[in-house]
Amino acid sequence: MKGYFKKYNWIFPVGLAGLSFVFFQFFYPYHLFFKEQIQLFLYTPDYFLSYFKKPAWLSAYLGDFLTQFFYLRGGGAAILASLFCVEWVLTVRVLKRITSSTKAGLWALLPASADWVLHCNTLHGVSVSVGFILVLCMFLIYAALSGAWISYAILILFSLTGYWLLGSSFLIFPFLILAYDFNNQRVHWMKWIIVLVVTFAIPPVLRHHYLLTPIQSFIFPAFSKQSLLLQGALLLSVISSFFLKKIEATYSQLISFGIVTVLAFVLSLGIINKADFNLEKVLSLDGETYFGNPDRVIELSKKYDLKNKQAAYFTNMALTQKSLLAENLLDFYQPFSLGLIPPVTPEENWQSIFVSNEVFFLIGDINMAQHSAMLGNTFSPYQRSSRMIRRLAEINMVTGDSAAAMKYLRILSKTLFHRKWAESQVKMVQSSETNKWLAGKRSQVSDADLLRKSNDYLSSLQFLVVQHPDNLVAVDYLLCYLLLNKEVKLFRENYDRYYLKLNRAVPKVYAEALLIQLVTDKASQQEAQSYSIHPEIVTRFTEYTRIFEQTSGDMSALNKQFSKSYWFYYHFATIQKK
Repeated sequence: MKGYFKKYNWIFPVGLAGLSFVFFQFFYPYHLFFKEQIQLFLYTPDYFLSYFKKPAWLSAYLGDFLTQFFYLRGGGAAILASLFCVEWVLTVRVLKRITSSTKAGLWALLPASADWVLHCNTLHGVSVSVGFILVLCMFLIYAALSGAWISYAILILFSLTGYWLLGSSFLIFPFLILAYDFNNQRVHWMKWIIVLVVTFAIPPVLRHHYLLTPIQSFIFPAFSKQSLLLQGALLLSVISSFFLKKIEATYSQLISFGIVTVLAFVLSLGIINKADFNLEKVLSLDGETYFGNPDRVIELSKKYDLKNKQAAYFTNMALTQKSLLAENLLDFYQPFSLGLIPPVTPEENWQSIFVSNEVFFLIGDINMAQHSAMLGNTFSPYQRSSRMIRRLAEINMVTGDSAAAMKYLRILSKTLFHRKWAESQVKMVQSSETNKWLAGKRSQVSDADLLRKSNDYLSSLQFLVVQHPDNLVAVDYLLCYLLLNKEVKLFRENYDRYYLKLNRAVPKVYAEALLIQLVTDKASQQEAQSYSIHPEIVTRFTEYTRIFEQTSGDMSALNKQFSKSYWFYYHFATIQKK
């Protein structure tokens, strides 16, 4: 068995790379797309120098460089799989240097598996993985020179610059040195104390210079203390392989089986606990919205049937882009008007604020779109987002502010994957002819402005429609906003004022709502016929009313036949408090 594991040692990194690639490519890809969108990597000297404002400049810069490739389909999964393999290879060498364990190939899977689990979080950056890899390289350099006088110089150099270069990843370095010396029966108390003190004193000493809190100083460039799990996994591998080394020869097969079983269990449990597959589904709707695929958004929404406002938000925008909002509004879950325009309040998480500009840009509320894009960029973790810069460029192109648009486009022209888009938009700005998309967006822009509260969406929608009654998107959002809040009387008033003038067929949801208000207003037959409601909808309304009255409003009696109707929504929909 020992010879078998030695001969087929390549199975571990290949299996790790293959499984992690499949996971992130086919089960978790949209988390990786989102990671790219909340970052911005520029090929400029000033951008490079900006990394020196915080510790871990080397790992952060290299990590962000790799993160830009998450823009490509399959790029993120390939990079993570490669990083895990490199972590495995280096961990094997570290373990062999420290413990000479014959099971180093198995124990080395633990840190890579821990990093896999950590990357299930959108805020676990590639910079943490890069820092971990570099600190392993630092240790191997020291170990290779151990015994020579230069090793002390290297040790001093690494101790003084490690935090500056790698941040929190370097905190594991003193423990590796201690374990290495201990295994080689070298007792250097003074060296150990100096290295430990210097390594752990630098973060709090420099935190004021870097404007970090005490906790941030020890975990940077990570955002969460959970990132320390990676260093902890390495330390656990070292300790376990060291203490079990003596019994490896006697119980080789048992030890191998036990390690594999434990690792498989820990990895599975970690993914189950840390991977947010519901968020992945929401991010899939968000990602396809960003890539301009409304048909795919609707397809995924039908497949997942999510019951949350974020999913409803992206679904409603996709329906609007396909001119299906008023027809198919209630075919999907609707948490009242929160699924149309989610509130941007202090209670909302940063992801909701980040994507809040999408709906305002869609309906033509350009001022609010710019406000939300600025907030999205400000409250995103890195405060520099390729997605928000792109949206701000579009907004200023629509408003005709060429100078501001060119500013944002010049920024994107310094990127690798957004450069072509930026160059095409520059040509559009400099062209004397206006293309169809730009002309359509500019036709939505209001000539006047309105003093309003940022979350007074009803006033905002009414203002947009008053300014441009032909803005069908805004009209639909206004009418659907009223319907979802069960303001049926106000719906009919606005329908008569704006929608009738558009000379369009009556969508199903509008027709169903109109019948409710026509009955309430005791409208004449001639007045009801003026709305040209399809006879089949009238027949269904009659049947719904009959069953409702016969059963005294029994929801179960109506659910099967009318659950997707506005009448059912009007009578039974309620907001469930969590």
